[in-house]
Amino acid sequence: MVTEAAEIKDQLASMKATLDRLSKESAEKDAQINRQNEQIAKLMKKLEKKSSEASNKGSGDEDSDKESNRDEDSDDECLPKRGCVGFDVC
Repeated sequence: MVTEAAEIKDQLASMKATLDRLSKESAEKDAQINRQNEQIAKLMKKLEKKSSEASNKGSGDEDSDKESNRDEDSDDECLPKRGCVGFDVC
């Protein structure tokens, strides 16, 4: 009877540790999802801005359009080291 109680206590402690670990992992994944959602929102804004500019621009000087696009993109050229695939400057 005493050993059964000790085994149940051990099982409960193990279950509690598992629940704590899963709760922590869930919170970390939620934070990761929130960061990704923020990145998506930022990229969507940028895409909307560029498509709006493209639809609003007439047959103006293409060189100045290219220059303005380079200026807008310059702040996003250097992503974190792990995200530098396909960029000239990192």
